[in-house]
Amino acid sequence: MRPALASLFFFLGLPLLIAVAVLTTHLQTNISAFVIAGDNAEEILLASEIQSGTLSRRYILSIDAGAGKQVSAAFRQGWLKQLKAIAAVVDVWATDENRGAVAALSGLYAKHGAQLYSRTPEQTLTEIFTESALTERAAGLRQALLSPQAQMIKKIAAQDPLLLSLNGFKNIAAQFKNQHNTPSQYANFILETKMSGMDVPEQIQIQAQIQATFATQQALSQQAYRLDMTGIPLFAVATQSMMATDIKWVSIISTLALTLLFLFIFRSFRVMFWVFSLLMTVMAVAVIVTNLVFGSVHGMTLAIGSTLIGVCIDYPIHVLVHAQGSELGQRLTIIKKLFPSLLMGAVTTLIGYVALGLSGYPGFQQVAVYTGTGIIVSLVLTRYLFPKLMTSAAKTVAPFRFIAFWPAFCQRHRWRLMSVVLVLSVAGIVQLDRLQWLQDLQQLTPELDYLKVQDKKIRQRLVSMEPGRFVLVSGDTLETTLQRAEQVYLRLDQVKQAGDLEDYFGLYPWILSQQQQLTNQQTLLSALTDAQRELWRNALQAQGLSVQRLGELDYTQSDILTVQQVLQSPVAKLMSHQLVLADQQTLLIIWLTAHQPEALQAALADMPHVHYFSQRDMLNRMAVDYQQRAQVTLLAGLALIAFLLWMRYKSLLLTLQTLSPAFLAALLILALWAWTGEAISFLHLVGFLLAVAICVDYGIFYQENRSGHLVLTYQAMAASMLTSALVFGCLIFAQTSMLQTLAKVVSGGVVLGFLLCPVLIKPKQG
Repeated sequence: MRPALASLFFFLGLPLLIAVAVLTTHLQTNISAFVIAGDNAEEILLASEIQSGTLSRRYILSIDAGAGKQVSAAFRQGWLKQLKAIAAVVDVWATDENRGAVAALSGLYAKHGAQLYSRTPEQTLTEIFTESALTERAAGLRQALLSPQAQMIKKIAAQDPLLLSLNGFKNIAAQFKNQHNTPSQYANFILETKMSGMDVPEQIQIQAQIQATFATQQALSQQAYRLDMTGIPLFAVATQSMMATDIKWVSIISTLALTLLFLFIFRSFRVMFWVFSLLMTVMAVAVIVTNLVFGSVHGMTLAIGSTLIGVCIDYPIHVLVHAQGSELGQRLTIIKKLFPSLLMGAVTTLIGYVALGLSGYPGFQQVAVYTGTGIIVSLVLTRYLFPKLMTSAAKTVAPFRFIAFWPAFCQRHRWRLMSVVLVLSVAGIVQLDRLQWLQDLQQLTPELDYLKVQDKKIRQRLVSMEPGRFVLVSGDTLETTLQRAEQVYLRLDQVKQAGDLEDYFGLYPWILSQQQQLTNQQTLLSALTDAQRELWRNALQAQGLSVQRLGELDYTQSDILTVQQVLQSPVAKLMSHQLVLADQQTLLIIWLTAHQPEALQAALADMPHVHYFSQRDMLNRMAVDYQQRAQVTLLAGLALIAFLLWMRYKSLLLTLQTLSPAFLAALLILALWAWTGEAISFLHLVGFLLAVAICVDYGIFYQENRSGHLVLTYQAMAASMLTSALVFGCLIFAQTSMLQTLAKVVSGGVVLGFLLCPVLIKPKQG
């Protein structure tokens, strides 16, 4: 195809390609999807629930009236009314609100007293069916009928004279009393939205409406209260805002810096237009392919993938430096001559990014596909399309003084410089035993610490539940899961009696398994003798209560209370966040208060499908796993790169020479981290691998010197190094700590590797 025609097709097709990338790509911003991958089906299902289930849709709203003050009832009622009027809000309720539960006791639970009175029926009935216990129960019934709750008690007693349906609620009443023993200056609410907490655009609007209604109610009531909020939607919005800012500013800064650098090096707007058009094509194709493979593209992928510019621009830069000073007819010949080195450099860089995808970090799988696609597309376009875009006349750009000086200086003083590098390398190796590893994965996101502190402060106003620590029970069916949970309750009771657990919140007394309900009823009917019925009638007469209305203990009603019935009742909001229902698996969450983790783990160790789940422990375990995988990946990547170089050169000496600048650059940076005492993570190792993969390109280009003009080759390497260092270095302006880490490691590595090439490699001469 003629150059003019190729250019026309390219520049007409580029806008269409960009439009496809923009319009078809689904952008994802959930940081947990980028960072965390469950090790088993339970963790994966739980992660899905956190991202889109009930847990993800709820806010905790806390009003602080100030020390010594209270939130007025009028303010609470007025604000609740405004919140419920928000279109996207499903429900909102005060945490001390019990009207729904009270209504359910008389309307739903009263007729199921025989099924739900206990988790240990034999023991409970032994305590109930004694003369003294029945007398005491009759006295309690009389007192309840004279209390403000008399209407509710009448409805319950008509179906359940012994008030067995309230038996299980005695403990939960004490729990609620402790749970809501909140200083009077706070008023706390739960707000549930229709859409997932990860639906950031909608959640931004909801948060703005919550703040607006609060401000309106404050103005109406002339109060000076303070509103605090927490919940998964708040973290999601903060994360996306941070990532959107990072993507925007990193892209703007890197584009401006790269533009200025390119103009400074090549002094041509036309050349810059060629190369940037090529890069836009590369990035558009990379976005489209990543979206096709994963169904979405993560914001962090775009942020890290912006560094792709610095890698993919290497290939057209080498072509420009070597071919720009030649006539049109000679450029294709020069590109063919350079292409074997470009291809080898691309392969070694691809190894680095593929290893990145195998490091165990979920989001880096996307980054590997994104950047791998970009490298391949850039290489192909540079080989077959770029020569046809270079239609301007020959123009030679004079090299900078340093470009000619440094290789010549290194050749004159090679042994002295190599001695210095050797001493530094030995000193670096000695320092490696001082390396400190970051074992807490949460420390990789310190920019969200303010939200974590606020979340802890708000939850302390509600209940002393351990954040992120609970018992997770799983089963193939809901019935199986409930049965297993009932076995867990017994173990937790033992731990509680031993003093290693303050309390826990399961699904009892709201629901029991069908098997336990049937057992309860059968045990009750077997234990309920004529003698005990007579004792109950006597106890009623002694209290002056109607034997005719309350004396018949008919507990033969055989309907089983189902979870579906409970979830359709007013108490659903009290327990729905503890159940995760899926087609193939059901999860049940048992919340824990203060406890000894070791004691709990020991108590549950022999129970299959039951896990003591600690979010922090899981993250720490993942950090160790990622660290080990990154170490293996780093070594495997280096070994594979070395093998490919050996296959190419058939010489161990040339292989080691080509690899040494990249390897020693990474070693010296690693030693620097050890010397400064800063803890490093698997992310640093990933950065080292990227730096090695990029620096190996420089070693290949310098070693092979295919143009036969060493200064020209080093000039092309310098331009490539500056763009890579600049683009990766721009990540330092990001708010996300992970991006800042990559900026420091990779930028430092490519600069040092570039400087070491003339010291450690003796190139071929033309």
